[in-house]
Amino acid sequence: MNKSSQNRARVEDVLLIAGKSLSVAMMVFGFLFLLGPILVVVISSFTSASYLTFPPTEFSMRWYWEVFSLSWFSSSIITSFTIAIISTAISAVIGILVARALARGSFRAKGFVELIVLTPLLLPVIVLGFALFNILVHFALEGNNFINLIGGHILITVPFVVRSVWSAMAGTDISLEEASLGLGATPYRTFMNVVLPMARPGIISGGILAFTYSFNDVSLSIFLTGPNATTLPVQMMSHIEYSADPTPAAISTIMLTVTLIIFIITSRTVGLKIFSEK
Repeated sequence: MNKSSQNRARVEDVLLIAGKSLSVAMMVFGFLFLLGPILVVVISSFTSASYLTFPPTEFSMRWYWEVFSLSWFSSSIITSFTIAIISTAISAVIGILVARALARGSFRAKGFVELIVLTPLLLPVIVLGFALFNILVHFALEGNNFINLIGGHILITVPFVVRSVWSAMAGTDISLEEASLGLGATPYRTFMNVVLPMARPGIISGGILAFTYSFNDVSLSIFLTGPNATTLPVQMMSHIEYSADPTPAAISTIMLTVTLIIFIITSRTVGLKIFSEK
């Protein structure tokens, strides 16, 4: 090997090492950027001070006990869970039917239906919330807070289910459906016993995404809440506006723990591969 070839090889080795080092540094920075604020909130929730401080001078569970003494905590968390469950269930039914039509159907308005269904993913949620609020005020329906919240959350969660289930159905083997129909099964039995089991990963992942997004939504919910129904994230934001105590940090840590438990249960039952299967 001549000298020029050796120099070229050394330069390539240096560039390779530099590239790997840069990739590792970017990965570490990305993890710190994403997890850093969460760690700050979790650690700050254990402070004994009467205001949010980091790092805490003394550690205490004081604010976790304080959470359960708040008059609005129990009612708002029940409201949030109820709205998230109902909206996720309805979104799953709508999403499965729409995804089925988009994955297997062929009709003129297919592109238009896809655009309408997925538009909420393209528009800022705060714009949708403001638009919904104006529509409700125009028809004097702004007082139906619970129903309005469910309707609004269905609007923003259906696209998650549609995209997930559509991807799952598009990747299934259509010959299995044809074989079921050819053996005498009705379209309904084929759909229930063949199509849905094959699309199960997409349905579960879409449902989890829809529930999580609905439960944590603030941008749309703030326009639709009222004296009849208020979600936990909106109540937390209102609390932060008028108080500087670490209670919201404690609530956030509790909800983070609940989310981790959900993903652990999902991992032990159906597996986290449902989020990546096509």
